[in-house]
Amino acid sequence: MKQARAALERFPEYQVTTERIVFEARYGEIVRGFAPGQAGVLPDLVFFDEPERVLVMEDLGDAPRLDRLLADERAKPATLAALGEFLGAVHRATGEAIQSLVPKFANDEMRALHGEHIFTLPYAPNDFPIEPRLRILADSVLARPRVRERIAELRARYYGAREALVHGDVQAGNVIVQGERPRLVDAEIAHVGDPAFDLGQALAHVHVHRVHARDVAVLAACEDALLAGYRRAAGDPGARLTDARGYAGVEILRRAIGAARLSILGTTARAERALELGVALLSGGRTSL
Repeated sequence: MKQARAALERFPEYQVTTERIVFEARYGEIVRGFAPGQAGVLPDLVFFDEPERVLVMEDLGDAPRLDRLLADERAKPATLAALGEFLGAVHRATGEAIQSLVPKFANDEMRALHGEHIFTLPYAPNDFPIEPRLRILADSVLARPRVRERIAELRARYYGAREALVHGDVQAGNVIVQGERPRLVDAEIAHVGDPAFDLGQALAHVHVHRVHARDVAVLAACEDALLAGYRRAAGDPGARLTDARGYAGVEILRRAIGAARLSILGTTARAERALELGVALLSGGRTSL
């Protein structure tokens, strides 16, 4: 059972609209209508009390999260393939009827809160608890040619695109894995936007584990499977993949120096490696470390 309250659970200093849970419930409703073959990736809806902002969903038990499996190098390519197929199917189906969905997903407050923490705040003067050495390196990395410009371009696309229904928070911590089956939760940032953003976030949370992996081939197989699944459902992503890799780069950068730093990047050395990885993705270059 989930109830939306005025303050965010993880960041209680942020007061946000409780309507976010309405968009979460609506995301599930739209997915079940437009891509019924993929609806099983979402938890089943048991009951929704809109006035009380209470959502009751299927209990997924004690299945592990994808981020833990990736960290332990136990994630299976089949899981990532199914996640990619889900995203591709939802993007393709909703993209064909996007005008009817725009009025139903005016989730501007959550979209902006999320967007500013990804595209703006980590790269502006801030008081985030960053080690001095890492802050100096981050300033140097961000001063490289076209890095800030590319972040600004992707920020504009994040806010301006109206191409498909996106989940908005496809981080590995929001994917519960039952056997090899992914279950995607927490769609409270769902909006009509850029499908490359969803794909980019998923890519980021596979790529970021390169900073500590003993065998990057495991991660490469997971990335290949994610993209293969997406292609099966949505067709060749083309230019969308370029933007997805850019979004992945920004996500990794903000997870290294932003407010929501990943626990696996808790050491300065790993965060430094993540900066280089993020910039390489952002710039379309090599990502081997």
